[in-house]
Amino acid sequence: MSGTASAVRVERQTAEGELVSRLEGARSRIEQRFLDGGVVLLAVLDVLNRLVASLEHLSQSLDDDTAEATIGQLLATVDRLRTLPAIEETRQSRLAGVAVTEKSLGTCIADMQETLRYLRTFATTAKITGAAIPDFSGFADEILERIRFGAGEVNALGAKIGTLGSVIDTASAGGGEALERFRRSVPDIAGNLSRNAADLTAQRRHLSQLAGKVGASARLVQTKAATTLSAMQIGDITRQRIEHCQSAFALLEDYLAAGTLDAEAGARLTALVRHLVRDQLSELARDFERECRTVVGTIRSFGADIDALTALHGDMDAADGNSADRAMRTLEADIAAARAVVRDIEQAAGKANALGSSTVETVQELLKGVKTIQLVRTDIQYMALNTNLRCSKLGEEGRAINVVTAELRAFSAQLDDTAERILAALQSLEGDAGKLGEAGNATDGSLDAHLEEVLDHIRRAGDRMEADMAALRACGADISAKAGNTIAGLDFKAELGDVLADCAASAAALTGPDLPDTRGLEAALADLGGRIARTYTMVCEREVHARIFGATVEMPVAPVAAGSDEALFDDALF
Repeated sequence: MSGTASAVRVERQTAEGELVSRLEGARSRIEQRFLDGGVVLLAVLDVLNRLVASLEHLSQSLDDDTAEATIGQLLATVDRLRTLPAIEETRQSRLAGVAVTEKSLGTCIADMQETLRYLRTFATTAKITGAAIPDFSGFADEILERIRFGAGEVNALGAKIGTLGSVIDTASAGGGEALERFRRSVPDIAGNLSRNAADLTAQRRHLSQLAGKVGASARLVQTKAATTLSAMQIGDITRQRIEHCQSAFALLEDYLAAGTLDAEAGARLTALVRHLVRDQLSELARDFERECRTVVGTIRSFGADIDALTALHGDMDAADGNSADRAMRTLEADIAAARAVVRDIEQAAGKANALGSSTVETVQELLKGVKTIQLVRTDIQYMALNTNLRCSKLGEEGRAINVVTAELRAFSAQLDDTAERILAALQSLEGDAGKLGEAGNATDGSLDAHLEEVLDHIRRAGDRMEADMAALRACGADISAKAGNTIAGLDFKAELGDVLADCAASAAALTGPDLPDTRGLEAALADLGGRIARTYTMVCEREVHARIFGATVEMPVAPVAAGSDEALFDDALF
């Protein structure tokens, strides 16, 4: 009898060992396969996270408020740019007026010099004529000295006016050619800037809309990937339930080894545990197939989602990304061209301002010189008058001198007329010179500085956009490589479902159609059943256990950390 029991025991252990071995193989394959699948999904999720982050960066560089402000500043600058030819024309006109006034001053100086030559001739004649008159020679010398002093002042005045003329000629040189160049180039540059700014605004807006669509699509796939990753806990749950089936056999073996049951009772208890494992595996196979169907269905839906995402990404890159990049760089080139013209105009304006300032200063000095000449004229007239008075007392002897000094007084009056003309011309010159600085003097700063600021904004935005688009292209390549190709291979149901079905079939082969008689096994059922039940972590396992062992298994209460999402998720599953 003992030999028969031993043989039965060996046969039982062999059959159960084969099943446990099959279960171990299934558990190992499921664990590894789901671990590999989790790695794949995590890699896809990482790519999607990077894609979404890149889109957020791109959205910041496409921020409407910032872009509109920059483009608005550019268009306002373009409006100022369009006024430059008219401003330069006004400046050239005023510069021409200054040049005309300066030339008239030269004529006046020549007239003065001619008048002084006559005066010197008359004074010399008077000196010769009155040589015999006592003290008259010294008096004539004083008149000649004043005339020589006046001539020196007039010559100095002429030299200053000549210097001013050279400066004005230099400033005026090439003015017509420059103005014509500005007239030709500025409208084209302004038109290009306006057109490219409008194109860039439209492209950025369209690119922003595409970025929004790509982001929404990426977040959809992101959510599905995260949901699938959570649903893949079925792999871990399945692994645990297989281990629980293996534990049931191990606990049975330990219980029987204690020798509390005879061979017949031990056989019935063994049959009962085999029924338990069979039903647990059948339930497990059904649950696995159902959950895997959901997981695999979600994974398969990735294909269409990723294709749509890749297509949108391709549209964004090929259709508008490069266009936006090109428009940005074209706009940079146009602004650089505009700055070259603006710098020329502002340099001309700076020279005109400097010329205006120096001309005003020169005019002030000239005015002092004219006043000095007027004083010389007054001195000469008074001296000539005194000569007339003295000569009238001399009688016939002074008559000849009187005639000469009368001519001296008459010609000295011409100095006054010429001085008045010079004064009027100087006042006109001062006014025209002052206006030179008014043309194009912007109250809101240098136009070139404004263009430089706009250019800096656009260049930095272009650099950010290029970097963001490069990141997007890299993400697009990763999505195609990792998501599109790899996810298609994650069919857990096809790979693992047959393994579990085979284990369930093997367990069914060890059992009969009906449950064994449990009379006399109450203590064993309570003891062994309690040990087995304590290994369970799923509600469905306890339900199967209750059907076989005929008793409700209480679920142990585990402390739950407040606010733990994982604990709440486990609570919902178990």
